[in-house]
Amino acid sequence: MKPCDALLSWLLALQAWSAWGMSCFSEIKFGWCEYSSIDPDAPPSCPDYVFSIASFQRKLDSHYVFDQRPPLMEAFFIQRLHDDYKQSLVDADCPNPLIMAAILLAEFQLLAPSWIDLDRGFSLVKKAGSFISPDLANDFVMAISTSGRQLYDEAMKLAREASPFQQHLMASKPAAWPLQRAIKRIQVAQDAVGDAVGVALGIVGRPVPCATEIQGKSSTTSFSTKCFGMDTVARVDFVVAHCREDLSWLTKQLQRVPLGARLLIYEKCGAPLAPDVLAAQLPTEHFMAVWQIDRADIGAARGDECSAYLTHILGSYENLADFTIFLQSDPMDHLHFDFLDLVLRSIAAGTYTTPFLPLNSPRHVRTLTPCLQAVHEEIFKENISELLGPYCCAQFAVSRDAIRRHDKDFYLHMLSLVDGSSNVDLCGMEGTKRSTQCYGFEFLWHVVFGEKPEPPGREDDVRLPLHLRLKHGKEHTRRNWIGVPLARDIPLKMFPDHEHGNPMYAE
Repeated sequence: MKPCDALLSWLLALQAWSAWGMSCFSEIKFGWCEYSSIDPDAPPSCPDYVFSIASFQRKLDSHYVFDQRPPLMEAFFIQRLHDDYKQSLVDADCPNPLIMAAILLAEFQLLAPSWIDLDRGFSLVKKAGSFISPDLANDFVMAISTSGRQLYDEAMKLAREASPFQQHLMASKPAAWPLQRAIKRIQVAQDAVGDAVGVALGIVGRPVPCATEIQGKSSTTSFSTKCFGMDTVARVDFVVAHCREDLSWLTKQLQRVPLGARLLIYEKCGAPLAPDVLAAQLPTEHFMAVWQIDRADIGAARGDECSAYLTHILGSYENLADFTIFLQSDPMDHLHFDFLDLVLRSIAAGTYTTPFLPLNSPRHVRTLTPCLQAVHEEIFKENISELLGPYCCAQFAVSRDAIRRHDKDFYLHMLSLVDGSSNVDLCGMEGTKRSTQCYGFEFLWHVVFGEKPEPPGREDDVRLPLHLRLKHGKEHTRRNWIGVPLARDIPLKMFPDHEHGNPMYAE
């Protein structure tokens, strides 16, 4: 995206310009009516929303200068305003929030392209055949970055058309708006997309031999119409611990998965579904292969998701996917599929490199109990004195390298603590009817895969790319802003003179 260099030169030329003028008003009130999609005759709800430009400006500065949490919620709100409201800001000589929101979301979109853009890119590759020329690779990058580049171009157009005074505020030192830093982040994101071409397109040429036996499993039912075996390295494996729960979410809520994805369902309750029943519930067109694997625990033990996850690691250790997504069979109780979709989109684009990522929304209250200390010492052979406070409920994405931080004996010992093969309860209860060790694992999976005992929240984790730094996990799909704090409560707000329906649903 070489126009970045030209724009930086243009901004630097403006630094010598100075003038007296009014800046943006600090708080602006917007209003529109929400109509019920269930009852068309119901009276509309017409809330007002107050947006703090002053707060957004400071949050942007904290993010771009100090890498603090990005103001993504505010950026999505501004970007989805009705065009008349956006024009009101431009007419009031305050285009800066629009410019910065668009450029922040351009970076977001570049790193996690939409499925529409990804389909456009992979269709070019499919038409060209197996040979990936440099020109084809470039066309692929341009295709999957379409939406991100459009947002960037939108921001640059507004910046060039801004008044000389507002241009000065974006170019001066110190800058009132961190536009130059934002442009540099766009260049880094675009470079990341280009550098990931080999990863994104590598799956296209991977061999797919027929091999359906899975090491370490007692019995296997396979559905593999594309001859993609377990001795082939996959892009991503979905591992689901299942016990009679409805799996229709695989079709209804897991809309898309990357090329080269496999699904492995570990049956925990000794009641695997008949092949025709299972096949009817699953979106087999999504996956290169689907397996149903019997993984009942021994005796009265209940290993829950722990024995399923560990069985997968042990059985697939030599042929782990690039990334493995570990899920319970009711994942929607703990995670937003909108957030998981971002992970999958970036995996498909090749831009995903995070070794360990918690997928759930709630976090545990920080704690450290004798039980957790005993489980930690049994696993790691050392005591722990730090508080533990991870995201709850044991659903996460892990890279091959993060799993292989430990050898198979390490995971075999972990498995023996939860599958009933060792009649011990480290937390002082009799037997292992309900594995307290597995509950202890819930507080320790992140440590197993290389994280600190008290990890940062995703929104504050500077190691994560922008699109994964979401506090709630669904800011990028929000259409209703009732109850969302976008400003302080102050007496006077500027109120644009427009009336609209909900702009979040505007076409």
